[in-house]
Order: sequence, then structure tokens, then C-alpha cells
Amino acid sequence: MPIEIKKIVVFRIIPIQNLEHNLRGGLHCKNAGKADKGFVSIGSKEIISERDNRKVKCYPDTVVNDYVPFYFSIRTPMLYNIKTGHGVPPFPQRDIIYLCCKLHELATDDFQWCFTDGNAAKKITRYSTDLAHIKLLDWRSINTEDCRDENADGDEDRIRKKHSEFLVKDHVPVDYIKAIVVLNEAKEKEVNAILKKLKLTIEVKINPNNKYYF
Repeated sequence: MPIEIKKIVVFRIIPIQNLEHNLRGGLHCKNAGKADKGFVSIGSKEIISERDNRKVKCYPDTVVNDYVPFYFSIRTPMLYNIKTGHGVPPFPQRDIIYLCCKLHELATDDFQWCFTDGNAAKKITRYSTDLAHIKLLDWRSINTEDCRDENADGDEDRIRKKHSEFLVKDHVPVDYIKAIVVLNEAKEKEVNAILKKLKLTIEVKINPNNKYYF
């Protein structure tokens, strides 16, 4: 199946508690030091620390935490771990939202960007700045709902590849956020109240096709 660049959406999951701050100033990389005092962190502290030192191979004077990261995938194993507290501090998935951007709007000369064929914190992960290589990503792993490494086809690298990333250096302005996905109507109302307060118009979707949450 051919990959159509203009149809690719990339996703960033954040706690809803960070939304207003993100919408006021856009999305900043960790190393920008722009997080406010109320910033809520989710995920693996160990992996976040690894990204402080992991070189971005196509821009070797930078590290992963110099970039705003997005996934190509939804309903990732990382989200499952956060929901269940498997290896990371548990956090209710009802309070996790998706910020959705269009790949072709970010993969331009306006940004320094690249993408990976797996979790950017892993040593074996490869990087590219050539959109022609997008088709070489393991889209079967990215799109699968079976997140086990040892599933029917015996692929033991499934989880790393499902976490393939699109990275944007430093900052993504709020104008590039095209949609926000939430778990339920209560969170839809909460997000819409923040958008109204900030006088922003961004589409809010409730768990499309029941595929974004566990």
C-alpha cells in the first residue's frame, strides 16, 4: 500500500493539565526549559534521561531532548504502561490527550526535523531526513493493535518500531495543532473550555473509532 505523505498525522500525548500552557506558547522541547511550575510529567523517567544524552544521528550536535517528539502511532505500549503503571508511575488515561499535527506541515524548511524507525532512545534506532524513506518504516508495527513483541509473526522488535518518532527541533507553534483527541465527553468539555478561554479554534474529537485508548 503506498504511503501518502499528506495523509500522515503525527501525535503527541500529554496530560490535560499541561494543555493550557502548551496552547499559550506552543510545544517546546524538554531542553528549552519552558515548562511551567505546574508541569505534569508522564512516562518513564529512565527513558527521558536517556534522551538527554542520546545523539540525533542526522544532527550529531544535538540530542533527542532538543526536539519536540511525536509518534506516528496511536494506542502505544507506552500509553498502556502509563495507564497500568507497568514500569512507570501510573496516570489515568482519561487525563491524557492527543495533540494531532500533519506531517507535511512540519516536514518543511521552516523546521529542523527528522524521523526514526523506532524509539529514539534506543541505540539501534535509525534516523532520516528524507521523506522518501517514510515508506521504509515498519508501518505494520506502527499500525498494529497487537503490541506484543512475540506475536504471531515472531517479530521481537515490535515495540521499538511501533514507537517510531517524528522529531521537530526546539518548538512547534500552536497553529500546527490541527486536532485534539480526548477519551470522553467530560474531557471534551474541559478542552473546549480551555480553547474558548484562549480564543482558539481547534477540532476536538472523542476517541475516534475507539482506537486511541485502552
